[in-house]
Order: sequence, then structure tokens, then C-alpha cells
Amino acid sequence: MLWQTEKTVMLGNNQVVDSEVDIDFALDNGIAIVRRSSGGGSIFTDNGTILYTVIEPLVKEALDHREEVAAAVIESLQKMDVPAKREGRNDILIDGRKISGLAQYTGGTHVCTHGSLLYDADLKILSRVLIPNENKLRPKGITSIRSRVTNIKPYLDQECTVLEFISRLKNDLLHGNDVTVYELSVEDRARVNQIYHEKYTNQKWNLGL
Repeated sequence: MLWQTEKTVMLGNNQVVDSEVDIDFALDNGIAIVRRSSGGGSIFTDNGTILYTVIEPLVKEALDHREEVAAAVIESLQKMDVPAKREGRNDILIDGRKISGLAQYTGGTHVCTHGSLLYDADLKILSRVLIPNENKLRPKGITSIRSRVTNIKPYLDQECTVLEFISRLKNDLLHGNDVTVYELSVEDRARVNQIYHEKYTNQKWNLGL
């Protein structure tokens, strides 16, 4: 799935909201705060960000599934002349600055691997609403979140809107693979809506209250 959000901070499953997010700034600027089921760090997403989700049967180590997803995303970006490369377990970088982070959630027989792509995100808001983890930034000589991240758009081989980029990415990810496009049924959408209202609008879940 390729999808987008309005301005949102997504917390990892075990994170403490006060340590990760400037809550007053988020509230003042209409930024939603939600918690996902997977681990990993907090991210900021907006309509200049693309999120990708791959849900598949757990037929090998979860790490191997993540490696395959990361490799597919990097290959697609490199075909557009974007010099993306992997760093560490979860990050995809351009020129040493992060454009994507991956996370995973395993539930019984299936694994969900997902991540975000900073295409034309508002990096000023990103750097303002997220509280930097000094322990992660300092060893790398990085002074701020803003200096650690970048957008994909300036690196593309041709200028694209967000929707045009999504279309290019989708076509490339599907090309040459034995896949069928699945449209959500009425029943699927009803179940999604149920989960949304039961879990993701629940402040006890989102904020850990």
C-alpha cells in the first residue's frame, strides 16, 4: 500500500510521547499524534510524505522480509537517479541524510513492513515538532533533526508532483512482479473504520494516558 496523511506525528509502539513530541506545538498547529503497533522511532508525515506498507505471509525471518522491502524501494529510487542507499537496520539515506525509516510488526502468520518517504515534506515543521534524541545525533556529529533529514524531490531525474511520484513509484514496484491490484471491499473498509475508531482515536493508546 502507498498512502498519505495530513500533518501527523507517529510514535513507535513503546515510545513516551513527552520525550518525543512537542505536544503544545503539535496542538497549536493541528498536528495529529498517533501510535503505531510497530517499534522504531517517531516520524512526522504530511501530504509531502509517502508511506509504504507491505503485508505478507511470514515465511522466513522478519529481518529478511525487511531487507527485501528496503531493497525494492532503494532500487526504484535509483532508477529515478536518486542516489539512495541503506544505512543501519532501518534507514535509507541520500548524501548522508535520512529520507526513509523502516519498521515492522509481526502478528502470528503475517509480517507488516512499512516506512515513510520524505518527498516534499515540510522539514521546518518536522524539526520543530519532534524532540531530538541527543544520544543518537551527537555520535554522528549531527546538531539537529533538520540537518539529519532531506527530501527526495530535489534529486529526481525530472520534476514531479507528489501524486506523479507516487504513480512512478507504484508502477516501478509492480513492474515485473506477479501481482494483482486489490481493491478494498465494503467489508474491508468497514473493518478498517472499526479499528480506527476503537484504537487510533483512543488517546489511551495514542498518548499512553
